[in-house]
Amino acid sequence: MAGDWAGTVRDELTADVRRVVERLRTLSPAQLAAPAPPHPSRAAGGRAVAQALATAAQGIEDRMSPGEPHWRTLPELADLAVGDQVAVTGHDLLALLLATTFPGDHAVVGVVVAPEETVWAPGARRTAEDVVTDAAAQLAALRRAL
Repeated sequence: MAGDWAGTVRDELTADVRRVVERLRTLSPAQLAAPAPPHPSRAAGGRAVAQALATAAQGIEDRMSPGEPHWRTLPELADLAVGDQVAVTGHDLLALLLATTFPGDHAVVGVVVAPEETVWAPGARRTAEDVVTDAAAQLAALRRAL
């Protein structure tokens, strides 16, 4: 079910985003500069994951566009800001998986995108599930490398 998919993915992504962000924010400049294969540094790994999360979010946002969007590139901030970039891009993607509205006195959670719905990815359209799963896998790999 689409709602179950979005909720499960959102829970897993939320946990991994939190873990990675906490770890990146507590590393010293020297630790952020240390290698994290396949990335030349932990900070570079964080930037790559932040970009993957942002690209997945943009692909979902622009899913109704008839043509492939012009992909936005994140700015390269100082190493000490990479945790914040992962936090922001992770939050943006999570917000697209489930939207909460507040009609009357009750919060209503609705699915923004179904897993089988096609969205944009660089070079082609893919299912939302594939796009989000790929971004989550990159996040999980970085978590293990940290």
